Amino acid sequence: MKKKKFFISVITPNYNGEKYLEQTILSVLKQTDKNFEYIVIDGNSKDKSKKILQKYKKKIDKLVIKEDNGIYDAVEKGIKMASGEIIIWINSDDLLHPNAIENVKKIFKAKPSLEWINGINGYIKYGYKFFGIPYVYPKFIFKFGFARHDIWGYLQQESVAFKKSLFLKVRGFGLKPTIAGDYKLWMKFSKFALLKTYYIKIGYFRSWPGQDSKTKKIEYQKNSNVYFKHLSFRYIRLFISLIILPYIVLKTVFLLNTYKLLK
Repeated sequence: MKKKKFFISVITPNYNGEKYLEQTILSVLKQTDKNFEYIVIDGNSKDKSKKILQKYKKKIDKLVIKEDNGIYDAVEKGIKMASGEIIIWINSDDLLHPNAIENVKKIFKAKPSLEWINGINGYIKYGYKFFGIPYVYPKFIFKFGFARHDIWGYLQQESVAFKKSLFLKVRGFGLKPTIAGDYKLWMKFSKFALLKTYYIKIGYFRSWPGQDSKTKKIEYQKNSNVYFKHLSFRYIRLFISLIILPYIVLKTVFLLNTYKLLK
């Protein structure tokens, strides 16, 4: 029997993520567009993660429970086994917006030449979910390593979608990825393709005391070359993104109309 080919694959890495894992899984399973592949890579968790994963095993297309070398190793394994052309990576403490698959598919189908995109930044803080605006990232921001906390601000991984072929082209995270592997991956992507910004909702980034970016904040900042520890120029990103916002909205509306015509 011929295996089903998906257009989009969703990857969730997990290790001891029992606190929010089920919420993450449900946010993926409750998508308005059900035509996607879901892959979960668990690093042989010691908490109740395995019990949660067994509960949803039949609804997860590919489930791997095996010791790995950390989150980036898990994500890389997931992407390499994915059958989808487009990858959405959502960690086990974050959430997908209900229309994430539908939104991402429309954009990439309407403009097949796209390699990677970002949407509106989504957040979960103090138990509240909300969206901000889509931030723009000119190529020079990545080229000079400015997509970091103290300059332009990090690119929110939960609001990004990219082609598997682009990931393979840059050889993934590399042999020894650091904790800031996503920051370095975006820099590698930018050498081959421009990041395009659209007014669509993809995911929510959760802020909570146990997340890696908080528990390993010093290490993360060190590996993303943060120089100004207590200072940030991110208001420049906000100002420029607000100026460009009407164009981003119009560009998105045009592309979504193009998708309708293609159907």
